[in-house]
Amino acid sequence: MKKILCPTDFSKTAGKAVEFATNIAQRSGAHLTLIHVVHLPIVDTSETALVASELLGEQMRDASEKLKSLCRQLEETHGANREGNFTCDFVLKEALLTDVTEHLTKHEGYDLIVMGTTGCDSTMEELLIGSNTEAVIEEVKCPVLSVPATAEWQGINKIIYATDYAPGDKLALAKVVELGSVFGAPIDVVHVVKESNPEDSAKAETFWVELQQGYPGVPLQFKEIVSKRADEGLKDYFNRENGSILAVLRKEKGFLKNLFSQSLAEKMTYQAEVPLLVLQGSKV
Repeated sequence: MKKILCPTDFSKTAGKAVEFATNIAQRSGAHLTLIHVVHLPIVDTSETALVASELLGEQMRDASEKLKSLCRQLEETHGANREGNFTCDFVLKEALLTDVTEHLTKHEGYDLIVMGTTGCDSTMEELLIGSNTEAVIEEVKCPVLSVPATAEWQGINKIIYATDYAPGDKLALAKVVELGSVFGAPIDVVHVVKESNPEDSAKAETFWVELQQGYPGVPLQFKEIVSKRADEGLKDYFNRENGSILAVLRKEKGFLKNLFSQSLAEKMTYQAEVPLLVLQGSKV
């Protein structure tokens, strides 16, 4: 990866994402851009327009100072733009976050987005963070790493890739392998079944052989686990194996309701229990 984009609203949750993005950028030698957007509602009178304009100017000035401070902090603590093996800058826009991230990833070469996310039963601020993350995942084509408010950076020591044997899995794994190689992290490819049967076992064997042929020399292992609920099976495996990141393939629009099951999507993504790397498949 060469360019990482990290949206921030200067909250504690966003700070977790900045921490993850900074460490990934430093380890990979990537360029990191912090981005903040200001969006005011459309107004229909000259008086309210004047007030909105003044408020916008104040918010832009305040955000600019905070972004400059964040960059200085990364320079002082991580050596950004100096001897720290990575560069850092910031972008401040009056726009919708989805529009800006889509433009930057499509036209400016950003190949990873790292942003914070929180559970859906938290404060209004956290609700907005969670919904923004979901909206960005829905729109961009590059991988998005969503970082929970409870996450602590401890390096990337193992990546768990959840598969349902989709055709796009093998291509998506290229991004996972790229990230894993930066940290020397092994990758467990995991498939959850409700109960073992010969048909699934044969499909698993074929899939595993294709992975080994496609990624020779990569520290991959394949695991088929039995669980009545995909989300619980994955969570248990992730915790048992001390996973650092869970990676999943987003195959189409509305993936949050169609990834294995609605329950898995809610618990592993929107409720933000683990750092989740969402890889993009085909759009429909």
